Amino acid sequence: MGTYCPERLMTEIEQKRKEMISAAKETGFLSVQTILASQELAKLLNVVQEEQFISAK
Repeated sequence: MGTYCPERLMTEIEQKRKEMISAAKETGFLSVQTILASQELAKLLNVVQEEQFISAK
């Protein structure tokens, strides 16, 4: 996986978090929209974790 701009990644994470919260409020915690946003957020957070792991080596 390539390297990412930390500021951009954090911005994307914050936007996706807000999208997930909004979806949960509007459509419920178990809606497809909320679950998809949650999964996308998890992928972004995994990128951060991988980047931290690589830089710790």
